[in-house]
Amino acid sequence: MSAALQSPFAAGIAALARDDPAAAVPLLRAALASGEGGAYAELNLGMALTALAQFHAAEPHLRHALLALPELPEPGMRLGVIAAMRGDSTEARACYEAVLRRHPQHVPALAGLAALAEKAGALDQAAALLARARAAEPDEPELDFAAARLAFAAEDAALAATLAEAVLHRRPLHVAAAQLLARALLRCHPEAAALALLDRHAAAAPLAPAWALAQGFACAELGQLEPAIAAFQLADTLAPDNPDILGEFGRLLAQQDRPDEALDALLPALAARPANLDFRNLAATLMWRRHRYAEMVAMLQAGIAEFGPHPTLNLNLALVLNAQGRQQEALDAADAAIAQAPGNIAALVNRIAVLPYHETQGTAAVLAAAAADIAAALPVATPLPAAPRKPKPRLRLGLLSGGFGIHPVGWLTLAGLEALPEDRFELTAYSLKPRRDALNARFRARAARWHEVSERDDATLAALIRADEIDILIDMGGYGDTGRPFVLTHRPAAVQLKWVGSQFCTSGLPGVDYMLTDRWETPAGFEPHYSERLLRLPDGYVCYLPPSYAPAVSPLPALRNGHVTFGCFNNLAKLTPTVLRLWARLLRDLPDARLVIRTHALSDPGTLALTRDRFAAAGLPLDRMDLHGGCPHTEMLAGYNAIDIALDPFPYTGGLTVCEALYMGVPVVTLAGDSFAGRHALSHLSNVGLPDWVATDAAGYLAGAHAAAADLPALAAVRATLRQRTLASPLCDAPRFGANLGSALEAAWAAA
Repeated sequence: MSAALQSPFAAGIAALARDDPAAAVPLLRAALASGEGGAYAELNLGMALTALAQFHAAEPHLRHALLALPELPEPGMRLGVIAAMRGDSTEARACYEAVLRRHPQHVPALAGLAALAEKAGALDQAAALLARARAAEPDEPELDFAAARLAFAAEDAALAATLAEAVLHRRPLHVAAAQLLARALLRCHPEAAALALLDRHAAAAPLAPAWALAQGFACAELGQLEPAIAAFQLADTLAPDNPDILGEFGRLLAQQDRPDEALDALLPALAARPANLDFRNLAATLMWRRHRYAEMVAMLQAGIAEFGPHPTLNLNLALVLNAQGRQQEALDAADAAIAQAPGNIAALVNRIAVLPYHETQGTAAVLAAAAADIAAALPVATPLPAAPRKPKPRLRLGLLSGGFGIHPVGWLTLAGLEALPEDRFELTAYSLKPRRDALNARFRARAARWHEVSERDDATLAALIRADEIDILIDMGGYGDTGRPFVLTHRPAAVQLKWVGSQFCTSGLPGVDYMLTDRWETPAGFEPHYSERLLRLPDGYVCYLPPSYAPAVSPLPALRNGHVTFGCFNNLAKLTPTVLRLWARLLRDLPDARLVIRTHALSDPGTLALTRDRFAAAGLPLDRMDLHGGCPHTEMLAGYNAIDIALDPFPYTGGLTVCEALYMGVPVVTLAGDSFAGRHALSHLSNVGLPDWVATDAAGYLAGAHAAAADLPALAAVRATLRQRTLASPLCDAPRFGANLGSALEAAWAAA
């Protein structure tokens, strides 16, 4: 029968059969409205809405069907599926068990219980349930796949490979089975042999996408990303627009740091599979990297509305709300993730990542307590056996970071590392994110050994560091993006310390011996806020490398404009309500002054609109403000030629932005707090001889800004000499810094 002649109910069922729930929903609603299909229309409408991740809308229909069709297992089963998707294992188990009381051999319910047991780590219980299901339905490929997954978890890679291969022969579009096959073959065969097996499968069935997928997954596991991408492209050609293939292809492109292409693959996959939480969270992460914050918030909030307060959704929501300058909402989301998953390490790390931006909670004491919570929740890592101290001509330094390139880590550490005496120090880099740029080339040139390690787990990475006989391991990632501080809990090196790279507070970790710091960041008396010993350098704790392409410093803009222009180029996360109100007061006091804000987040139209509303609510005069989004680094530096005085935010003060402002001739008004993040600007200004630009309270901050704006000749004189003064200061004196750093490291080694 043609679609035009089908009744709404029949057409809706047909749409579900062809995996098109979006088309099925209006047809089944029409059937319900006309009375056609009765409880079966309710049931199928609930199933269609579930497939679209519209769980709240689905549940009433499924419950009506459950009451009307008590002998039918499907309504209860679908309610269990919704509960499982929401992470409510108790409710899901109750639903599945209710089905089994009426239908003891109901295979989907048995499989659902097995999946819950597997997730809880009860592998024997999962295997017993799965055996019952397979006995009832021995030819179901999904059950074979579940058995393969269990075998792999039980370290039987050979059985897992056999079962996954059988699944793919029957379902060549089973993406998860292709991935499991690749992992299992690599576990039980040498790399070359595993790839050869997959090559033979592909040659025998060149039109079956399963084998191209398995090849792609295997290459990705081995870090051979270009062959992996080629294999996924072939699979996509063989099965165009398959959402599961597109989603995994997007994941692979994301690993290749190709976020725009990854989103192009992932968003259609998510549209077809809205109930796939992995796709949703990955898409959100990619939007984060592309500063598409408003879209990201909408996607995550829609997910939370249906899935409930899922920890991962809330983790990502906390990050993006913080990036929009919504610090309290961000902290609320982080706390919600912890409430949903107490003791979850990712949730605790997420909380400490947003805390330093909060205007009342970003204190050294609160951050130290948050770090202690992370340390207390960590599973006990078995430290590697103590390595013998072998005589070596040079100390071996290990550098662990994802920022070896054009990144704050690069601008603030490279010059100092290059200046370390090569006859005393040998460097090995453990790169957590592939980069290829001018600074990365210089890092590579300085390092004696280079490892790309993003795919290695903590224990494997620690073993590699130990095998390299590293004497001093320096974590340069911390609790930030790509950071891997927990590697240090395995104690791969005799001396381990924290340096630049999300260095905003103590790590709290027992494996971190020292915090590399200075007397301004952590003066005497600050020791109780740190689990590490404080290794203070005699000058600053960083060495700024000015970009070779930075434009020349212009004369003071106020002299030609007839008014003072303030500026802040920090991210919105640092602009707290208190900061905004203080700036509003400053602009009220100086009715001719202007304020320029420049940051990547303002490139996002939704975030720009939200920010304008926040600024207006704080009393800032939008007609005297210029709001700019992201731009190339050269253009951003040139933007300082329109700024007379930089206004530093707090409690998370500027780090690299302060260095850049000073190099561009722009002095910075700052307010020092008590956290490490709250004293970056104090350290940098003190090192260039401008400690009088540092306030200790809001009144002093306002007074400093007023005084600077009132004396244009003095401000012009500071501007005329500030670049040279910065270059001549300890902040940019690489030989001096290298000598200081070398002496401090040797002292730490001698004390070990």
